[in-house]
Amino acid sequence: MSLRLKLLLLGLATFVLPWEGIRYAREMEAALLRSEQHSLQAVAQTIAASLQGRMSLLYRNPGEPPPRKLGPYDLAPLVMTAAPYIDGYPDDWPRDPGAWRYYGTGAHRFGILTGVHDRMLYVLLEVHDPHLVFDAPGASPLDSSALGDRVWIGYENPQGAQRHEFLALTGPGPIFARRIVTGEYGKETAVQDPRVVGALQPTAAGYDVEIAMPLSMVGDQFGVLLDDRDERGAAPLSYGTLDSGDLHTRGRLVVGSPSLTPYLAQFMQPGLRLSVTTPDGSVLAQSDELAVPGVLAAEPSILTQFYRRFVDRQGEPPYIASVAPIYDAAHHEVIGKLQVTQAADRWEGLRDRALTRLLDGTLVISAIALIVTFVFAAHLALRLSRLRRASESALTRDGLVTQFPETAAPDELGDLARSFSRLLGRLGEYTSYLRSLAGKLAHEIRTPLTIVRSSLENLESEEVSPAARQYLERARQGSERLNAILVAMGAATRVEEAIGNAERSRFDLTPVIGSAVSAYRVAFPERRFAAELPPESIEIEGAPDLIVQLLDKLIDNAVDFSPDSATITVRLRREPAAAVLEVDNPGAPLAPEVRARLFESLWQSRSGADSRPHFGLGLYIVRLIAEYHGGGVAAADLPGGQGARFEVRLPLADVPLLPNYNDKVKLESV
Repeated sequence: MSLRLKLLLLGLATFVLPWEGIRYAREMEAALLRSEQHSLQAVAQTIAASLQGRMSLLYRNPGEPPPRKLGPYDLAPLVMTAAPYIDGYPDDWPRDPGAWRYYGTGAHRFGILTGVHDRMLYVLLEVHDPHLVFDAPGASPLDSSALGDRVWIGYENPQGAQRHEFLALTGPGPIFARRIVTGEYGKETAVQDPRVVGALQPTAAGYDVEIAMPLSMVGDQFGVLLDDRDERGAAPLSYGTLDSGDLHTRGRLVVGSPSLTPYLAQFMQPGLRLSVTTPDGSVLAQSDELAVPGVLAAEPSILTQFYRRFVDRQGEPPYIASVAPIYDAAHHEVIGKLQVTQAADRWEGLRDRALTRLLDGTLVISAIALIVTFVFAAHLALRLSRLRRASESALTRDGLVTQFPETAAPDELGDLARSFSRLLGRLGEYTSYLRSLAGKLAHEIRTPLTIVRSSLENLESEEVSPAARQYLERARQGSERLNAILVAMGAATRVEEAIGNAERSRFDLTPVIGSAVSAYRVAFPERRFAAELPPESIEIEGAPDLIVQLLDKLIDNAVDFSPDSATITVRLRREPAAAVLEVDNPGAPLAPEVRARLFESLWQSRSGADSRPHFGLGLYIVRLIAEYHGGGVAAADLPGGQGARFEVRLPLADVPLLPNYNDKVKLESV
């Protein structure tokens, strides 16, 4: 992993700050929610205390204490926010399955749902009747032979008297309520009551009936009876809350006082809902502004909505509620409950403001830290790459480059650059010493060797024993080998001096190589030479004499390692940026451990018992000359392992010289 990537990952660690900010926001929200809950409980207790013992304000009929639990025929109408349209369709009624009351069993049963709005009582009946029977057209409502199904409503008026009316089912649409009035001589007539209106719509299972009537007509009791003609016998069939014999109501109608809702409205604020219920939870009155945005509520921005995804917990309710009991001190019992519900926008607005400021700040800081870290990493990587390039190009054909970049920097990289510069300076001094070592040794050894050789020559003229003469011959051969070593070392030194003093010129390489190969055919008659030269000219910048000397060393090496009558091939070709000189000599392949050291000074791989001295300077000189021309040299095996191929790459005259060109030469296996 690169240093830049490591620093970038380190910069990404700063994004832990926004996450900790989110955790802090959650803790703050929990504390704020607890505070709001306590405040809401105090509000609920205060309003409940103001309603303590005020039965007349709570209930429309405050005569008796409210039941702790509704009986099977008791009805607690829903507090409706809008009046339903009386058309027989239940679409505009609240969808509250828990508010329905069901009566009857089997195929004949019905459900009843009641509601109040603006001093009106509304009733919705869902009747299951497989055979709906309507009154005969034009028949009298009291003509028993033409009667259809009936819906009876019974109630107790405010004075406590029992009343009952019926709605004749004459067909889909509006139906009218009538009451039976007894006139003179006991004659009964059906009188229409315009205060009670209704509507009927058939359904797949029976029919639906909607009824509306003023609350002022109804006292404490209310009930419904269904008269099904299919089941009619001596008396009507009852499935509801009325006694089938006398139509007396048996269920209480628990309704809140009309003044209760205006009383609750004076405590209202945006985002609140106040509800007063019976002890068992039936709603008496309600003032609702829960959907009205509060003072602290505001339309969340896109960024705030994004933050909420991390802060909001799944399953949290969008509101909080508190309940306080309403007592009747006279009877020492609970007469109702007050519930205060508050929308979440109150504490969410405060939380969102603090969260947005916190996360905006931490995200900006994290982003700045990340950018600064990235820029620093890029700058650091650039400085390191300059050091790397300088270290790779420190070794040139002219010696070691001791000047390093970043040496003036006052930080650790500057210390490293200065250390590298000092190290390369010492290496340069040591390399210069090694280069001059051969000449110094040759100069220092030449005089003692001359003395030894002259002494041996004088000793040979003396009379010595045959055994001593044998040792004398060996000493003479050793002195000759030492002299050959001095000559070779001097030649290498002279080549280095010649390279340093050579003058460059532009010349055609093709005739130079061709002329040299022709001379080799005469110099080495025991070998055959093949020249593969291009027809066009190949011009390079350099010294022709040094190129001939380079080829001489390669040919000497090829002659030494090839058998008699072998064909040595000299090949010259042009590439887009370089002239390539190749010498193929048959013989043994190169050992893997030999290839890396072929072109080193004073190293040779000859293992034969040859009497001639070999000092490993020939290929070293080839490398020096190639590097002088800005090129490089390499070696590889011939196909099938039948010998070796030496390749020299020299840049063309139009191509600038490259330092360390030899390091960039890659010779693939042929």
